[in-house]
Amino acid sequence: MEEKQVMKDMEENIKEAINKNIDEKFDRIETKTIELEKKIEEQQKTIQFLDKQVRRKNIVFFGVPESEINYESLLNYILDIINKKMNIVCPKWEIEAVIRLGKNKDKIRPVIVTTTTVSRKLQLLKNKKTLENTGIYIKEDFSPAVLQKRRELQDELQKKRSSGEKVMLRYDKIVKIKSKVHRNDFFKKTSSSKILQMESPENTISFKTSNNEDETVVPREINASKRFLSESPEMRSNENPSLNVEQTKQIRNSSIKIRIMGEM
Repeated sequence: MEEKQVMKDMEENIKEAINKNIDEKFDRIETKTIELEKKIEEQQKTIQFLDKQVRRKNIVFFGVPESEINYESLLNYILDIINKKMNIVCPKWEIEAVIRLGKNKDKIRPVIVTTTTVSRKLQLLKNKKTLENTGIYIKEDFSPAVLQKRRELQDELQKKRSSGEKVMLRYDKIVKIKSKVHRNDFFKKTSSSKILQMESPENTISFKTSNNEDETVVPREINASKRFLSESPEMRSNENPSLNVEQTKQIRNSSIKIRIMGEM
């Protein structure tokens, strides 16, 4: 009986040791798997970022006839489209590269054009409407993943537009179009605020007339108060006969108060 119990205990110990060993190995494998997943995710983000950086100065030209003999002739053809059809002065050095995409088949292959600056690319996209009715059109160069995402967002985009929302696709997201303030409206608002400021109590001067009545003067410029400080009451009354010396002194004292309040 004792031998059987010993054998049973040994079997249980062996099983526990094996199970513990297996659990430890699985834990190590799980930890390594998590670490690898994190590294893969970081590498994917890096690849996406680099891909976006590579494409940020690219434009894809569609419908460009495949009549070129070599690279130089294709480059000259693209320059003719930009300068003549799009009405943009673009020297040769502002085009970094032009490349036909895909294998030569029956369909006209698109051309990727890489500009030397992002601003030039944006200008080309802004003038893309000049290519209407020419059979040629241009688009931004997006990665396959972004293109797929944009296709998936088309239905949602149309629904939002149908409901009256002003939205657009920017890269792989739907964004709202901010309303622009008209330039004339801006100047009207600015002018109105200045008028209100000039007519505010802080910018007005009150004094007593000879008939003991209150009278208010609104200076055209804030700098007008400086003249009251620099001139004597007698000089000021001589320039404006309607004001006596006492009234001029009151205006001068009020101007001093305005200046002191403005400097506080």
